[in-house]
Amino acid sequence: MPIKVPNDLPAVDILTKENVFVMTDTRAVTQDIRPLQILILNLMPTKVETETQLTRLLGNTPLQVELELLQTSTHKASNVSEEHMIAFYKTFDQVRSRYYDGMIITGAPVELMDFEEVEYWDELCEIMEWAKDHVHSIFYICWGAQAGLYYHYGIKKQLLPQKLSGVYRHSLEYKTGMLFRGFDDEFFVPHSRNTTVDEEAVFNHPDIRVISTSPEAGIFACKSKDDKHIFIMGHSEYDGDTLKKEYERDLKAGINPQVPCNYFPGDDPNKEPMVIWRSCANLLYSNWLNYFVYQSTPFDLNAISTGETPAHELVTDEFDLIASKFGGSSLATGEMFKKVKDIVMSEPRRKYIVASAPGKSALHENKVTDMLISIAESNNPKEREELLQVLKGRYKEILDFVEKEKGKGLSFDLDAEFKAIKEKVDKADNPENHDYIISRGEYLNAKILADYLDFDFIDAKDVIRFDEEGKYDSEATEPLIQAELLKHSKGVIPGFYGSMPNSEIKTFSRGGSDVTGAIVAAGVNADIYENWTDVSGLLMADPGIVKEPVSVPVITYRELREMAYLGASVMHPDAVFPVVSKDIPIRILNTSKPEDHGTLIVKNARYYTAESEVSGITGRKSFIGLTVRKSNLNDTPGLREKVLKVLEDRGLKIGNIVTGVDTLTLMLDTRDLNNLNLSPEGIAEEIRKTIQGSDVDWVDNLSLIGIVGREIGNSPNVAIKVLSALAAMHINIRFIDHGTGNMNMMVAVDDSDYERAVKAIYQQFS
Repeated sequence: MPIKVPNDLPAVDILTKENVFVMTDTRAVTQDIRPLQILILNLMPTKVETETQLTRLLGNTPLQVELELLQTSTHKASNVSEEHMIAFYKTFDQVRSRYYDGMIITGAPVELMDFEEVEYWDELCEIMEWAKDHVHSIFYICWGAQAGLYYHYGIKKQLLPQKLSGVYRHSLEYKTGMLFRGFDDEFFVPHSRNTTVDEEAVFNHPDIRVISTSPEAGIFACKSKDDKHIFIMGHSEYDGDTLKKEYERDLKAGINPQVPCNYFPGDDPNKEPMVIWRSCANLLYSNWLNYFVYQSTPFDLNAISTGETPAHELVTDEFDLIASKFGGSSLATGEMFKKVKDIVMSEPRRKYIVASAPGKSALHENKVTDMLISIAESNNPKEREELLQVLKGRYKEILDFVEKEKGKGLSFDLDAEFKAIKEKVDKADNPENHDYIISRGEYLNAKILADYLDFDFIDAKDVIRFDEEGKYDSEATEPLIQAELLKHSKGVIPGFYGSMPNSEIKTFSRGGSDVTGAIVAAGVNADIYENWTDVSGLLMADPGIVKEPVSVPVITYRELREMAYLGASVMHPDAVFPVVSKDIPIRILNTSKPEDHGTLIVKNARYYTAESEVSGITGRKSFIGLTVRKSNLNDTPGLREKVLKVLEDRGLKIGNIVTGVDTLTLMLDTRDLNNLNLSPEGIAEEIRKTIQGSDVDWVDNLSLIGIVGREIGNSPNVAIKVLSALAAMHINIRFIDHGTGNMNMMVAVDDSDYERAVKAIYQQFS
């Protein structure tokens, strides 16, 4: 069981780094408790003995477990009474409509037969297929494990030269996983089988992780990457005398078996066996129940059928590949490079690093990318040269610091790199050179960082592709990422750019290093994508308006998109899509305060209790509220579409739409109108011409404020609090709208009231 501690106790961080599972007050008070529903498909001939062994292990935890026993209907047990089977066992037809937290599929004495020759093979396959959508975690034992690997992954079993029987020494392939948490470096497990799995196929399969092996017995434990399938080759559940009984049975049958290895003292079968695996067995089943079942199974078992991955505290065995992106503030100076190195080296699972260009710092008021844009867009050769020298000086500061800190020079050649850049700068009037020049901030930072960390440098132009129209090409990029990055055990990739089909450098929009980070994380199937910046997570409100706003511990992808759309300075919106498709969590962290928890961004936050009714309060100024009035406007087919067509034809985006029976109010961004050289008067007149008899007017200098939160749809108090906060400050609300997804609420106020409104709303929820 996890240990429950106060939310902010310093021990939380210490214990978490030691892989001790900690439950904070916040999570503990919201834990729903119910018995775990465990189904055992008992294929062993010694039914009673096997069910007793498993019940003993499953019952040796503080968790309340309810067991059901399952039999195959295509094979009748011969070593146990029919009364026992009728009284205690169900058939598949009796359970197929049910859902279970966990399931155990035992071994069976059919290992010398081909799988397809087994009498109940078709029924077993049907059960294993059913379990994908009806069972949260499945635990396969011995032949059951071999059958599961064959059915799910096509991995065949192999006949051993002689029966493997005895108690064997095992070790862990890696020690940070949770299935074997608390195990010694070496431990013992009984085996009794004539077959094994194709070890090369298991080790090489991308969706399987080998956890434990034995020099004599081979693979003992492996699992699927999603933690759903646990495959155990041995019999840790065996009683102390089980191998003895099997040995004596085979002697009586005239098989002339070998004495089980490491089982009888001095290998003398006349002596009582020495039990040296019982503690490991209890811990193995306890860990499975706790970490793979109890901590992640949904309270509503029917939710298993949705196929959603629980968004628990990232305490899974597969948290072993991290892609990290460091922003401009994180790589602005040599001192910050040192902090980045300390972070990367503190966790060997940080294998792929995406670097931004240097941002602002206490000593530098300009971002490097801004300087490069000035160079690329300047028509004055002298100005370009002066800026280039300033830029070179800034990189020399970084290089001098990291070389001194490392104690030796880097192989990075600053003069050669700037000579190559200058050749393009001297031809800055050539449009093909524009994106090349402005991408060099990320390129240079990544090269220095790779050299500093002793990682491989992987140029983004070689792995990220844009199409002929200059749009990011995911279909071309994904195979390149997978093929190239996985050749490197560790690498640094510059953010912000890739290349066109003709190899010309092409950049994303500003903030595009976030996109690169997400593309890399998705390409290598990272377990988490870290985004390191200068704040400890996403803030509930703009710190320029609200003093020291709190950070949001957990937020969903959808909430992030809503906040970005409404104006929050969060991650680049496009950075969400590559990781959403693979359910990769994002964590926003502070490079200067790496011990802070930051913000976790997940697909499904069902297993997190929101600490506030809202996740963010954000907005923008300078909108125009354009209102169209006409009788039955929204009941007359085609009229509303005609209004929207007027705006579409002029390239205008709509910030929000509020409708009534006879009215349609459209929020338009004043900046869009100005950029397109349009006026509200002109738009209004065009709508009047299009919709005969309509009345069109507008209100300018409006601000849109969005209140975002996954609990808004379940909390009627949110609207009350927002309206009360604004009323208390005597702020006039121009309109109010509840988002259709029950995740956001929007209000419009005058620009002059914007800051006061944000502060007032924040105070209601902080």
